[in-house]
Amino acid sequence: MPQHDQAHMGLRSSRYVVTVVALATALFLTQGTAWAGAPTFATHVEYGTGGGPVVIKVADFDEDGHLDQAVADFDDNTVSVLLGNGDGTFDTHVDYAVGSLPSGIETADVDEDGHVDLVSANADDNSVSVLLGNGDGTFDTHVDYGVGAYPYTVAVADFDEDTNADLAVTNVMDGTVSILLGNGDGTFDTHVDYGAGTWTYGIEVADFDEDDNADLAVTNVGDNTVSVLLGNGDGTFDTHVDYATGAQPGLVVTEDFDGDTNADLAIANLEDSTVSVLLGNGDGTLDAKADYVTDSSPLSVELADFDSDSAVDLATANGDGSVSVLPGNGNGTFGTRSDFGVPASAFSVAVGDFDEDSLPDATAAVYDTDEVSVLLNTTP
Repeated sequence: MPQHDQAHMGLRSSRYVVTVVALATALFLTQGTAWAGAPTFATHVEYGTGGGPVVIKVADFDEDGHLDQAVADFDDNTVSVLLGNGDGTFDTHVDYAVGSLPSGIETADVDEDGHVDLVSANADDNSVSVLLGNGDGTFDTHVDYGVGAYPYTVAVADFDEDTNADLAVTNVMDGTVSILLGNGDGTFDTHVDYGAGTWTYGIEVADFDEDDNADLAVTNVGDNTVSVLLGNGDGTFDTHVDYATGAQPGLVVTEDFDGDTNADLAIANLEDSTVSVLLGNGDGTLDAKADYVTDSSPLSVELADFDSDSAVDLATANGDGSVSVLPGNGNGTFGTRSDFGVPASAFSVAVGDFDEDSLPDATAAVYDTDEVSVLLNTTP
């Protein structure tokens, strides 16, 4: 792993910055029209996590009808679980051990017992950790499975159409995606790897060619592209086709932004401080990107209808300590952003209705202060 100046974002731990900032630097705009009414959020409220929180996923882990948070703690080699109370507040975190340097996390019912489980991608020991959920907010001891070199993000879908949850994992140093087919009991077969671009990073699943098979979109930090790998429905994938993004693409989300029923992409670009939107054609191909300006150094992107206008909006977590919201116009374009501060560098953002008022709220992983920062939506 190359070593570089770690002062780029002023973060406490150099290990994570090497991967998300200086790693890509060593390799190597069009802003939309303004919307009529920007969403509003209450002042952020913080809740403690383990050391170095980097990624958040939201689900109901204790099956009480309230949304909870699971956070990958890069410095502690843990996942923090914060149970929600349904009023926008969260209980004290409980931590569960995983592999070394967890950088990605996903939720799914991998053992088909009706409870939500956790999967983390562990960058330092080339593994994924599977933690089976008990349905009461607790999790069993992790079981690890090997993947490629320096795994970073993980996605879950049924790639071979046997009704079991499978895993797809990006491997930064290999430039590959590892596929682990699930057996339906919480165990997984040995990984099979597929090439993508240089330094694979973010990953999402959608049916880009509308053949009812799950496909993959993978961002490549090293060559500023996103790779599309079309799935064959048997757990295998075709050779990747690459599309240009902004500089240092990070996490990616999929949605139909323009209302044509085709899957589109939105990608956070760290170096450009933009989001690239690539509209899908429904045949597995994507149009050229359109870029929208965010606050400085976006690391991740999420989506929700924050302003209740029935158009999907985008939210980015930004390295300068903010969350940017870009309003969707419903036609594949996005308006001028609004920024909402959090205490320090936000490494990821997740969305859920935490106070159960039917408005989507946001939560950001704040790496410097070992917290998640919750912003409750107060849009009239």
